[in-house]
Amino acid sequence: MPAHRPSVDRSLKTFLRGRSPLAEERQDWRGGGIELLQTRATYSLTPSDSPPLGLVTSVRALLTRGGRIMVVRDPEGEHIIPGGRVDAGEGLLEALERELLEETGWSVHGEPVLIGLFHYHIHSIKPSGYRYPYPDFLQLVYRAEAGRHSPEAMEADGYELGAGFRSLNDVHRLTLSQGEIALLQLMQEL
Repeated sequence: MPAHRPSVDRSLKTFLRGRSPLAEERQDWRGGGIELLQTRATYSLTPSDSPPLGLVTSVRALLTRGGRIMVVRDPEGEHIIPGGRVDAGEGLLEALERELLEETGWSVHGEPVLIGLFHYHIHSIKPSGYRYPYPDFLQLVYRAEAGRHSPEAMEADGYELGAGFRSLNDVHRLTLSQGEIALLQLMQEL
């Protein structure tokens, strides 16, 4: 019996036409009794781009302050793109500001700038109980400057174990995903 291969969403195909990924990587994701095999591609975006918003599940940011970059530590390691799910009825930038406060304790100063996206394509059969866009979903990535620090705003029982700004040299020594490396290079070119 041939393997089930979900097709890419038509609106996403149109949006991605002519774009080349900056990076691609395969991931296995397990959580809440769900196992998925995914491909993640990282694309460069401009602030005027408008990806299919019905596929956007999360927003993330490369958060900077005085030339330093936010690094978040969680049980799986360290990463440079804090953020998370967009709640029902919440705007993208509203979700980004809430997520950054919850994960890092920092507010956003000024207007975040859209710089890229992660496109996930699920290669597994849709699990029962899976309530997000399938087989494709997007995470938008912004560049944002940190504003005010409010450590009390961090989730006390959140997944994150800590967060702090580090120099670019320190960040380059981290074990980052191919997508994070591509976005970091893109941010430095802006």
